[in-house]
Amino acid sequence: MKKVLKKGVLGSLSAVLLATGFLVACSKKEEGGSGASASPSGSSSPAASKEPEKPVKIRVTLWDRANAPEGQNLGNNPIIKYVIDETKKIGLDVEFVSLPRAQESEKLNVWMASGEAPDVIITYSIDTIFKYAEQGGLWELDSYLAKYPDLIKNNKKALDQAGMYKGKRYAIPALRANTYAGANMKIRKDWLDALGMKVPTTIDELHEVLKAFKEKDPGNVGKDKVIPWAMPAINQGMKAFYFGPMYGFGVNMDGPSNQFYAPDGNYKNGVFTSAVALEEGKAYYQWMNKMYKEGLISKEFVTDINSQQFTQHINSGVAGFVDSNDVPYTMTQNTRKSVPTAEWVPVAPFKRADGTQVMSVAADFGMFIAVPKSSKNPEAVLKYLNWMIEPKNLATTQNGIEGVNWKDDGGVRVQIDPEANKKTTWVSGSGDLAIIQQGVPAYNREQLIKNVSTSITDPKEREKYADSMLEYYANFEKFGKTYTLIDSPRPVAQKSITAIEKSLYEGISKVVIAPDFDKAYSEMLAGWERAGGKDYDKEITEAYKLMKK
Repeated sequence: MKKVLKKGVLGSLSAVLLATGFLVACSKKEEGGSGASASPSGSSSPAASKEPEKPVKIRVTLWDRANAPEGQNLGNNPIIKYVIDETKKIGLDVEFVSLPRAQESEKLNVWMASGEAPDVIITYSIDTIFKYAEQGGLWELDSYLAKYPDLIKNNKKALDQAGMYKGKRYAIPALRANTYAGANMKIRKDWLDALGMKVPTTIDELHEVLKAFKEKDPGNVGKDKVIPWAMPAINQGMKAFYFGPMYGFGVNMDGPSNQFYAPDGNYKNGVFTSAVALEEGKAYYQWMNKMYKEGLISKEFVTDINSQQFTQHINSGVAGFVDSNDVPYTMTQNTRKSVPTAEWVPVAPFKRADGTQVMSVAADFGMFIAVPKSSKNPEAVLKYLNWMIEPKNLATTQNGIEGVNWKDDGGVRVQIDPEANKKTTWVSGSGDLAIIQQGVPAYNREQLIKNVSTSITDPKEREKYADSMLEYYANFEKFGKTYTLIDSPRPVAQKSITAIEKSLYEGISKVVIAPDFDKAYSEMLAGWERAGGKDYDKEITEAYKLMKK
């Protein structure tokens, strides 16, 4: 089901908005220059001395998801302390630099323009890497990577598919050990059971179910409090999406993807058209506008910038349907703290008019790791990544301290005290700390049961959890499709992608809540065109012709 079309291999990072253009600030030393800290050969070494060599300082980006428990921060986190202490043993002085997830593009642009970016920058955006590489703002990493065969071996699948631009490597892609991940729909089965209804299989059935949730309040939360469809503000840091419903209208992910979290468009008869310019796309947003007017979508979603209200709706048990990256059973556990009978179950992709069913699935690569030219220590960054793939270091950055946060049970990392772990593992829970490898390979049923042996005390409930996860995996395996990868130069995207995404993030929210849908939609479409949307589509179409897609 996965498709990666390439001529070389790829990369990715955000864009820049300045009135007359943008020049990435670079260090004065040219690549391969005489500076010892920047030499890929590593031949420059200090003269013999009795004094210990001073650790090389590297600053590492760490996304701030606004999820730190009260009183907790990077300064008092034991997992962060582990990384800092252990990397000192290999001559590194690691400092983490917080980057608000919802402001990634804007902050990264400022960093790159000012030459103040950390030594390690991260992103999921393909076009951003290409843009900065084209502007000369990133180090070429081929010669540095070649010194670390174990790193190459660990991340081979990802490296073979992504991180290259014009035949040179500008990014190290994280390996996704488990590709059964991504946006997926969930619904409250306990609410459906109370109404005698089944999990919806089409858009029309979803509408019927959401109306029933609102009108009949099956959870007895109060008709004025029930949120049929929980959704946060539509922005770069949103914790929930609308992939599933939009796929149901016939919109695909046929493009090269970007930082906008929705199906991006359709490739038909040799032409790519962005979702916003498709009839199917317009029909979908008109439907969303109808859902909002009927009170079926979170009334104040536009103001929920950090997804805090969305999280509260899930945890307090007032929400009935959601499209997010979350695992259904995890949501069940969170909601049951308020509603003991709550049960979230997976929703398979909706059947479309042509009978097909589609959902997004993760590629073998995840986030992209790059080193800005302003960094004096590109080799130290690769040394840090190589340190991270060591089994103990990888396990710690993914799950916390062994013996404190988790124990090994036949190759399965079992949490020791799930509730206590929340005070520390928030820093690593989303794969933001273990940037070189995201996740572990998918567990089988026996391993899944072991994995929750301490967090779920009831043996029957453990089996229920395992079966829920296998159903969750099965949807990705059966219906999942990844986006197409274009690794050839795309000057239009490099110039306009940030403006395009900004126009959509701002326009879609207005369209959803607009009293006059047609007027709001026309304004959004015009804004997309002014930002370069039509030229963006033409460029993708031409790239696909060259790739013979």
